[in-house]
Amino acid sequence: MSIDTLTNAAVARRTDFYPQSGVPQGLAGIARAGASMPVSLTGSGGSASAPEPQPTSTSDAINTGMHVLFGYIPTEVLTLYVAVVAAIAKPAAGVSSTEWTTFWIFLGCTPVVVWLVNGMKVKAAQKPLPLAFRTWPIWEMIAASIAYCAWAFALPRTPFAEFSWYSSALSGIAVLVASTVLGLLAPFFQLPIKITP
Repeated sequence: MSIDTLTNAAVARRTDFYPQSGVPQGLAGIARAGASMPVSLTGSGGSASAPEPQPTSTSDAINTGMHVLFGYIPTEVLTLYVAVVAAIAKPAAGVSSTEWTTFWIFLGCTPVVVWLVNGMKVKAAQKPLPLAFRTWPIWEMIAASIAYCAWAFALPRTPFAEFSWYSSALSGIAVLVASTVLGLLAPFFQLPIKITP
């Protein structure tokens, strides 16, 4: 999913803003919106006009789960994190403290990026910036952080691999659980953001 879809979801909840494309509904809608992200667990990306995902195997279900997670994480965070990890990773060495530091820095930056992009979109529409806490896209900020953690957990080069309990099967389960929980919770937290004039 491009960051435009994520911010459209946040902006669409504002009472002073006409929804541009609506909020993606359910797992299939979020996965479809996220299918444009070129990074996936298996390395094969989708396209912007991808058909609705219909998981038929474990691998398909995990890829659908990854696309759901892409729907919550800003594209800027995804692409920059992958680039930084690729630059600092030493294939022969184990997980370094630099990889953990990178993970934590990007986790902290994820909600900030969501707020910034939402603010830019709102400002471009000549609406008041969401400076008051009650006007922040809180759901999108929290969901993006949770999705980032599950996505980073499932990457081939993840700092979590240093733990003896970590496995690719567990990472697949984490992706499925996180995408399902976020998809189920979204309708409860995507309430209108009331903007007072």
